[in-house]
Amino acid sequence: MAAFACTVLVFLCVLPGTFLQHTDPADFWFEPAVLSILERTEDNVTVLYNATDSTLLKVSSARSAVAMLDQDTFNLTAVSNINNSLSVPVQAGHIGITTLNFEMDSGSSATVLDYTVKVYRARPPGDAALNFILIPFLVVNAFAMGTAVEWPLVVKVLKRPYGVAIGALSQFAFMPLLAFCYSMAFSLSDVYAIGILMIGSSPGGGLSNILTFFLDADLPLSMTMTFVSTCLALGMMPLSLFIYGRAFQLNSINVPFSNIIISLISITVPELLGILLRHKKPHIAEKVMKVIRPVSGLFILALIVMGVMVNLHVIYTPWQPILVAFLLPFTGFIIGFVLAKIFCLDNNRARTVSIETGVQNGTLASAMIRLSFPQPEADLSFSVNFVSNMFQVGLSLLAVAVYNIYRCRNPVAKEEQMTNLEDQSSTVNGQVNPVAISDIKEGDPKL
Repeated sequence: MAAFACTVLVFLCVLPGTFLQHTDPADFWFEPAVLSILERTEDNVTVLYNATDSTLLKVSSARSAVAMLDQDTFNLTAVSNINNSLSVPVQAGHIGITTLNFEMDSGSSATVLDYTVKVYRARPPGDAALNFILIPFLVVNAFAMGTAVEWPLVVKVLKRPYGVAIGALSQFAFMPLLAFCYSMAFSLSDVYAIGILMIGSSPGGGLSNILTFFLDADLPLSMTMTFVSTCLALGMMPLSLFIYGRAFQLNSINVPFSNIIISLISITVPELLGILLRHKKPHIAEKVMKVIRPVSGLFILALIVMGVMVNLHVIYTPWQPILVAFLLPFTGFIIGFVLAKIFCLDNNRARTVSIETGVQNGTLASAMIRLSFPQPEADLSFSVNFVSNMFQVGLSLLAVAVYNIYRCRNPVAKEEQMTNLEDQSSTVNGQVNPVAISDIKEGDPKL
């Protein structure tokens, strides 16, 4: 019985090899190893092979919208025993990464190999111009935000930094975790997942201060949180990427420490100058505040239009990364508010924490992507960053619209709010401050 069992086992092991033979993949290779091609152009892949028999070659594209083939069947004729070659023309479609499936069948043997094709886009002329417009806009707005704040209010925030601590917790603990969980839940490819993770690991940006101002939230708290989170980003961004980035196939990520420092300076210095202007020349600060809303609104609309014009390739992004790019800031707004209420912050400060959590610094995430990846990986990863920024702006504009409609329909609430602000601000340098005093609870005996 044992002898019979051994005979059957040997037969089952030998039988498949008798009918199914596979050619050694080393008999076939490609030049170049990976094809990088400009979109809407054509290039060739050279198939090099060692064979003595005629071989039928079938080629198919996993994503024909990225890489197309005029001919999908070839006859590989053996001119010599070694170093035979065949050129396969490839037409590039839109930006993306795909694989070509090469199936070589000589009758008695078969080989299937995958070949990577990367299609990159030409750099649009307005791409560099957008950065030159964005940076001055952020600097000017940071200065304008500073003119709306008294320095004693910032000192009060620093003395009782409950809101700042809660904001840092939500930004650097929950947001990277959310980004990772969404990426895994929707099975995002590595190039999109790392873009989402970089957004979730970024600190708050200048847009959060603008939104806080438009929503009449706690601007001193917002500015302090932006400053603190940007400082913490020097250590927390590398830590978050080290913890979660290992789940994805990435060679390396370059954290742009210089860009973080530049962002810190470009936001903090103009804000301090604005605060100084309010302290020394309050009448000039009042004039600046009168024009900040319309000017900021026009700049934001201009940046949206220019951003869409130079990033049209985002229309080729799959729906899963787009959905995650929406869910991340939307969930961030909710988590920030809920966490603030759990720690018993009032609605004004809870709204501020919510804004700082949901609005991330897309400029830093973009810099990390540009410094870390070649093309087209950088553009593909940046696409989710851009879409997330657009959703942040869209959600912000919706919140401002709803808030202003509410104020128009509830003038009594608006008058009560202004009265409270005047009462709270009367002790600051003897002048009425346009924003609420931060981190002062109701019923405080000092008021």
